[in-house]
Amino acid sequence: MVLDLQIAPLRTDYSQSIRQLAQKPGRRPVAGRIANSHTLGLAAIQYNQQWQAGVMTASLGQGRYCGAAQTLTVTFGYDERTVYVARELPQGSCIHGEVLAHEMRHVTVDEQLLREYVPVLKRRLEDVVGRARPAQGRSERQVMAAIEQPIKAAMRQLMEEFGRERNARQARIDTPAEYERISQSCNGEINRYLGRV
Repeated sequence: MVLDLQIAPLRTDYSQSIRQLAQKPGRRPVAGRIANSHTLGLAAIQYNQQWQAGVMTASLGQGRYCGAAQTLTVTFGYDERTVYVARELPQGSCIHGEVLAHEMRHVTVDEQLLREYVPVLKRRLEDVVGRARPAQGRSERQVMAAIEQPIKAAMRQLMEEFGRERNARQARIDTPAEYERISQSCNGEINRYLGRV
């Protein structure tokens, strides 16, 4: 099995307004978030996976085929990573630095989770391929589908588990206490910029 790790370069974008950041897809609501809070920053990270099984097939005659998985190539990781800080917060200001540092904590958590998850992904997929039995069918396509079905099921389960773990870890950063800390940091500097929103 070949597992290719994908980590897109991290981009920063300070051109989006608070209103635009609040409308970005993928934003998760935070339980107990401070009333009337604003989205001052966002770590937008998309993860993705692709896989391809190499299957060897042979004709058994009389319209029957058999086949077995020979290889599995998986690409997994982050194909887009952007950290946003609202344009209302001047670059170089104390509050800009606070918001950027908060978003970078999200990036660090994502990078750490990916490092932890890659060996799990590899081990579990190797197990699925190792347990795979040769398949028979009336066409090569039918044989391929039978061999790929347990791989598809395993990938779906692994991606769901990864997503749940990622959401849980990110929620530990986005707490009401953290939002309160940021709003009180820099001697309340944030109030100077939120008045313009």
